[in-house]
Parts: sequence; C-alpha cells; structure tokens
Amino acid sequence: MSHSTATLTWYGHSCFSINNGSWTLVLDPYKPDMIGYPPLKIKAHAMLASHQHEDHNYQAAVTFLHAQRNIVLPVGDSPETAADDHFLVKTVASCHDAQGGARRGQNQIHVIRTNDLTIAHLGDLGHLLSDQQAAEIGPVDLLLIPVGGYYTIDARQAMQTIEQLKPRNVAPMHYQIGYGRLPIAMVEPFLSLVEPAYTVNRLPGARLELDRDMSGNCFLFKYEKEPDPGV
Repeated sequence: MSHSTATLTWYGHSCFSINNGSWTLVLDPYKPDMIGYPPLKIKAHAMLASHQHEDHNYQAAVTFLHAQRNIVLPVGDSPETAADDHFLVKTVASCHDAQGGARRGQNQIHVIRTNDLTIAHLGDLGHLLSDQQAAEIGPVDLLLIPVGGYYTIDARQAMQTIEQLKPRNVAPMHYQIGYGRLPIAMVEPFLSLVEPAYTVNRLPGARLELDRDMSGNCFLFKYEKEPDPGV
C-alpha cells in the first residue's frame, strides 16, 4: 500500500475498517443478532463508535490487536513521538434524530485523517447539518453516509448533506440489504438521486483501496459474510 492510500472494508450496516498500511481502525461494529446479520468477527488495533447503541458499539465483535502506541489521536495533538501513520480524528457533535437527541440520543461524526486522506463517517446522523457542523467536517475525500431513513437521514436528506459538504467521493451505508427486519430503505432510492453528480461504482467486493486521485465516485460496497480486511 502506498503512502497516500487506505484500504476500507465494509462489514454491512455502518461498520467499516480502515487500514493505513500499519494499523487497522474499526468503526461502528454491530451486534449481529440485534439487526439480523450473520456473525461478525473483526480484527483491529483500535475502534471508534458513533454512539452507544449495540448495533454501532459492539466491542465483543472485535479482536483487538496489539499496538505499541496510541494510534488514534485528536486533531491538533502532535506529540514529538507522533508518526505519519496515526489516525488523526476530529469529532463533530450531532444527534441521532431531528429533535435534538430527545428520541434517540446523541451521535458523533468522526472525521479521520490518515495517509493524506480524509474520511468522514456520519454514524447514525438523524438530521440535516448546520452550517457550523458542515464547516467543522470540512473537505472530505470519502463521505460514509447513512441513506436508509427511519433511524437516520433518508436518501433525499443524504443528497442534501452531500450537496452541502461536497465530498470528493461518497459511499452509502445503513440501508436494507435483505438481512433482518429493520424498517429502513434499500439503497436504490439513493442511487437514483446521486447520479449524475457522482458516478455509481459498484465494487466487486467489500474492499476499496482509496487514493487521492479518486474523485466523483459513489462507491457501492458489496456485502460479504466474511470479508478479508487485509489486516
């Protein structure tokens, strides 16, 4: 893997891992029987969760690998020992619903910088972003965005969010793929809206090697029961 690339693996729902060539960070691992998915087993050096619900913060699905140092640092934290293979993370506060968190609580957006790439994971965002939140997120190489509605923003709200953030590339998440009975939409309504602004790129599997040259893509990951994360 070159210095300016990162490998993402999608495990279904809102769960991704990011491998920067040295370390693997997992985002929002889920409890499989809670949402009707097959068993989930992930190996990673560190984990982030957008909120505390078990379909986004299920540590039991993760086998944590040894890291000799803290590989996840807040943006602006640059100790003398910092290496360029850290994950620098900015957290943007948001809500899981459009009522200020009254129904489903708070949600954390994670903006992750590694290998000169910026990846934003919106978690279970339940509302349109304010101008201030959009400014805090800033320029993004890949936006991981929920599109299924009911618990999160829906396809049309996702497009409004994309138009606001103007990411270089997008990838939908948190939509119905045929497992379980979550009352969320499939991905097709979103795909019908995202073109022609972004070209739908249907990946052959669950992995994407993202690099700085990629732009204008809507990456559609293919769910695999046991993807190879490339750890």
